[in-house]
Amino acid sequence: MSLLQRAIIRTLLYFDIFGHPLNRMELFAFIRLRSTDKEFQDAIDLLIDNKLIGLESGYYFLINGNSSILDRTKKLKISRRYLKIARFIATLIFYHPYVRSVLVSGSLSKHAYSKKDDIDFFVIAEPGRVWICRTLLMLFKKIFLLNSKKYFCINYFIDSKNLEIPEKNVFTATEIAFLVPVKNRELCKRFFEQNSWVMSFFPNLIFSLDGCKTYSHPVIKSILEKLLNGRHGDKLDTRLLEIYKKRAIKKYRKTVTGDFDINFKNQKEVAKHHPNGFQQIIMDNFNEQITEFEAVHKTDLTI
Repeated sequence: MSLLQRAIIRTLLYFDIFGHPLNRMELFAFIRLRSTDKEFQDAIDLLIDNKLIGLESGYYFLINGNSSILDRTKKLKISRRYLKIARFIATLIFYHPYVRSVLVSGSLSKHAYSKKDDIDFFVIAEPGRVWICRTLLMLFKKIFLLNSKKYFCINYFIDSKNLEIPEKNVFTATEIAFLVPVKNRELCKRFFEQNSWVMSFFPNLIFSLDGCKTYSHPVIKSILEKLLNGRHGDKLDTRLLEIYKKRAIKKYRKTVTGDFDINFKNQKEVAKHHPNGFQQIIMDNFNEQITEFEAVHKTDLTI
């Protein structure tokens, strides 16, 4: 098997974990080797001829894998509808103090949303106000949305001076690559530039800012921020960080799957809350998928 064929198989193995077949554009974007269009197509044709991958309704998948074309097309229709809802909710989030940018993340960003999923958001906040920002949004969810996560799940905040994500692996690279920017086009552009390391995993990828609105600062937001600026705001943000940090350690230190310090980040510049340890689960599953494929097909998928 050529290096390009191995890269294609590895990509399909990764997305097969989610039962998610890929269209041609997606498959090309997420292989870990730079390729011309002709080289890519030739490699795909050989893999299809050898009955290692299949093509149906414009989607590529592993033969005998877990991916479902029917599920993918159903989720695509649902995702298009819920992305409109997500953009509206992103506007509500953006009106909160110290929110500087909002991006859609999770299954919806991949157009793989099902009605049992939550709508996930990734928020970039004002430096030194991450925890005030997080707390105000959590209060809004608890009071006005009755603590429902369905349309308002925010579990990752960073500040605008610390845009680079430190965990550089295929899972994190994939999540960043699929983010859908909604608010503050210029800051989203800087975020992608600061995370250009993603291209070392996906050299054919092109980040998209389509549909992302330019930055504007609502008057009411400016007034609320003035009330929380200065030393009192500094102290409040630090105090909230301490409270959340103690709570996370007490509640999740012994129960979370994987590395606690990766799944929970409680620092001035970042607030991350992933109690399910999803990153480690997927990485372990991916390595198992590769090992199993290599054993069954007596091949080496190293690239």
